[in-house]
Amino acid sequence: MFDQLFEGFRKASESALQAQQDMFKQWVQQIPTAPMGTAKASGDWNMAFQKRWTEAVTDTLKKHRELLDSSYEAGIQILEQGVRVSDAKSPEEFKRLIEELWRKLSDSFKEQSEAQFRELQKGAERFLEMAQKVPA
Repeated sequence: MFDQLFEGFRKASESALQAQQDMFKQWVQQIPTAPMGTAKASGDWNMAFQKRWTEAVTDTLKKHRELLDSSYEAGIQILEQGVRVSDAKSPEEFKRLIEELWRKLSDSFKEQSEAQFRELQKGAERFLEMAQKVPA
């Protein structure tokens, strides 16, 4: 029973991670090239863009670390709660504990997915802002 719960959670997490990686690859492929013009203007633009890009990636990675930390914390709590299921004294208590565990696992996945999506959306918005600042 636990194997199915955790296997479903693992697959959903892997799917969410793969979507994020695919989006990041798309962003990197969309990085605009330097504007045409003088070498100095091109170099200045490259330096400014590189700085903005580095700040955006750094902020994204910090937020990703925070989300990962909260995911691990939720996972630890769910494991601890799962251990308590084996302490059930009756079939009714076992059923109640399993339902609580399932609810906690589902809520945790929902919260993590929503947080990841919000961060992905913020990253996309930030990238679009940078792309719009590309001189013509």
